[in-house]
Amino acid sequence: MAQQITPISAAQKLSQSELFAFNSRTISALFRLDKFQTLSLLDRMEQAGLVMRIEQGKFLLLGLTPEKVLSNPLYIGCNLVTPAYISFWSALHFHGFTEQAPLTTFVATTRRKKEITFRKMHFKFVTFKPKTFFGYRRELLAELSVVVADESKAILDSLSLPQYAGGISEVAKALQIGVSEGSLEMQVLLEYAERLQNASLCSRLGYLLEILGQPTNGLKASRGPVKLDPQNTARGSFNKRWKLYINVEPKDLFPRGVV
Repeated sequence: MAQQITPISAAQKLSQSELFAFNSRTISALFRLDKFQTLSLLDRMEQAGLVMRIEQGKFLLLGLTPEKVLSNPLYIGCNLVTPAYISFWSALHFHGFTEQAPLTTFVATTRRKKEITFRKMHFKFVTFKPKTFFGYRRELLAELSVVVADESKAILDSLSLPQYAGGISEVAKALQIGVSEGSLEMQVLLEYAERLQNASLCSRLGYLLEILGQPTNGLKASRGPVKLDPQNTARGSFNKRWKLYINVEPKDLFPRGVV
């Protein structure tokens, strides 16, 4: 069986199965090969330039159109660990909430994984607790299936850890764009926020939604003081309603103004 499989035929089979990112176990199961036959086939495919190794045991199918995969970091990112979905700054850009394209691809996962740099593409993995790992869907990006945070979860993930989304000002602008364009379902956003049970997040979200003239139903402020920008010192005015230090200039949050 192993002798009948050539690198080209293996690549064709992977392409037909739409397996453009795979591991050695996939090859073993697909072609019914043992460990040594699998390694031999992968070595031959790699030498032929048909596949590329990302890390130990994980590969990308290049075939005759390598740019299909290599130009799609979101696809690569969500296939580097399981489970995973694209979030934070990367998801904000995907949904059109920011024009700033991040140089790093941000991936949410329930597993701990070190950062990876591959062909000048940088991947950052942010570990979530299982109960907060929700709010994502499959999308097609350049004919490849990508798992990405939905609009509401992209905003909330970014608001809870703004350092992975270009900072609080970038997240506030993204929220404003989502609201003004009608891309965010307020009921879903508020339900997600309540489900996350993150008091700091709710305080930040409530404050920003009020400025934008949006409902804050069900949002409960933090019991203790919270910083609007967690990366800055506790300075500026204090919002008693949301127990929030407004340590960012309003003009920096919404430079286009608020209608």
